[in-house]
Order: sequence, then C-alpha cells, then structure tokens
Amino acid sequence: MKFEIAHIGILFFIVIFSFNCSKEKGSPDSYLGQKPPGKNLEVFAPGIITTEKSESAVAVSPDLKEVYFIRKSPKEADNRIWYSRVENGKLTNPQIVPFSYDCIEGYPCFTPDGERLYYVSGRPVPGQDTTSYWGNIWFVDREKDGWSEPELLDSHINGLSPHFMTMDNKGTLYFGSGLRSVYYAKWSDGKFSEAVRLPDEINYFESVSHPAIAPDGSYLMVDVYWTENDRVEGSLFMSFKTPDGFWTKAVDMRDALEIKDSYIWCSATVTPDGKYIFVERFIQEETKSDIFWVSAKIIEELKPDELK
Repeated sequence: MKFEIAHIGILFFIVIFSFNCSKEKGSPDSYLGQKPPGKNLEVFAPGIITTEKSESAVAVSPDLKEVYFIRKSPKEADNRIWYSRVENGKLTNPQIVPFSYDCIEGYPCFTPDGERLYYVSGRPVPGQDTTSYWGNIWFVDREKDGWSEPELLDSHINGLSPHFMTMDNKGTLYFGSGLRSVYYAKWSDGKFSEAVRLPDEINYFESVSHPAIAPDGSYLMVDVYWTENDRVEGSLFMSFKTPDGFWTKAVDMRDALEIKDSYIWCSATVTPDGKYIFVERFIQEETKSDIFWVSAKIIEELKPDELK
C-alpha cells in the first residue's frame, strides 16, 4: 500500500514537471512565442512588443527566431530599431539593436537567407558629419557574434528617398519612395538592378507607400492615403500577380480584415513562411502606432476568382 501511494506520488510529480517544462518551452501551437491569430486582427505580443509606446514595421528572421521592429527611443525623440529573440518558447525583453545610431532609423528587412539586414537610417554618409531626415538604405551582415558594422548601400536606389523595404524569396527588393510611389529592383550579380516603378494598378493613387511582398511574390500589399473632410484617411490595398506577370488592380482590404473603425491601418509585412501578416494601427489623435497580426488565410477572400 505504501509502495502504491509512493508510486502514485512519483507519477504525479512527473506529470506536473512535464507540464511545467512544456509551458516553459512554449505550447506546440506557439508561433514566435505567442498564440497565433486566426482570421481576426489581434494585438501582437502585448506588453512585450506592443506596449504603451509606439511600435510598427515588423521584420521576422527566416528561421523565426528573431523579431525586429520600430519603437520610439528611450528619449521619446526618434524611431529606433529594436529586436527580440525567441528563447525557450518565449520572446525576450526587446533591446535596441547594437548597430543603432543617434538618429531616426527604421524599416528593417531581412534577406531570404537571414544573413543580411537592410534598414533605413539618417546617419551621416561617408565623408559627411550631418544626419539626414529621409535617410538612406544601410545594411549589416550577420557574423559569428552578432552583426557587422553598418555599410551604406552603394546603389542608385538611395537617390529615390527609399523607405519601408520588403523582399521576396528571389531577393527582389520592393520599396516605397519619397516620391510616394512603389518601386522594385531585382538582385543580380551581387547588386540591385535599376529600380522600376510598379504599374498604375498599384500606383494609381496619388500617395502610395509601405509595400509588403509575399515571400513567393504572388501578392503585394501597399497603404494608400487621401484627405477627406480635412482629415487624412488611409487603408491597406492588395494586388495579385497574374500567371503572365501582370498585377491586378489593388483593392481595399478593410472588409477582409473586418475593420470598422476610423484608424489608419498600414505598414503591413508578411512572415517569411507566408503564414501571418503584421499590420500597423495608427491612431492620428494620439500619434500612436500599435502592431496587430492576422492569419494570411484572409488572402483567399481577396483573390479574384480567375486566380483561385
């Protein structure tokens, strides 16, 4: 009898210990240390990534172990790039990236292999000592113990006042421009080709920005802004690539996202595996941004019948 009680006690201890270990490592359905969303928008990593500060522009590493994003600096003066790692199934406390400079920085973008990170920075270009407001594209390469020193992208692209970059699995770079249009540039022979403005099916509004390309290049999201009743309005729009290489006319995503408020939803990004979409909610009255995410399954609801 004593043996049976002791045996039951041991089994109980093993069950509790196993349960605690599974909690520590994260549940099997955990994604980036979080319970993944369905087809309704949900706040991403509340209290960790999304806080009372302003956060936006998520970039996830291809191995799904790192999350980079924009957050106001400790001085609350400028945007900086922050990052968090997934360790033991949980997101670590975010920190400012080690290659940060004391100026406006943001819009991180990983290459498909995760070995390089592009971003926009207003840091002084070589030969100068002043920062710039629009900034240029810089990059860091992954090293054994972190990231390399930042290097300025030697490309004509920086002459287009680029911001908010996104890259497909082939290494084609899509970016918004200070000209309020969206461009793309293919990667070939160790450099980017001449940038090409996307067709009017995407750039038909006067103010288009913040492109987000699907990893396989099958669709592209942009945000569009306009003025109505002396108030800036904005929304996400989506275009699909057809088998013959053309783009469908971009359509508003508010219905698919079930958005009924008057906030501006913008700056989307797609996870490297194409499973989830991150979206920024911008509250004009508070000049505050929050990060939401949603399952990419909503894409099917927007796809034209001829492409299904």
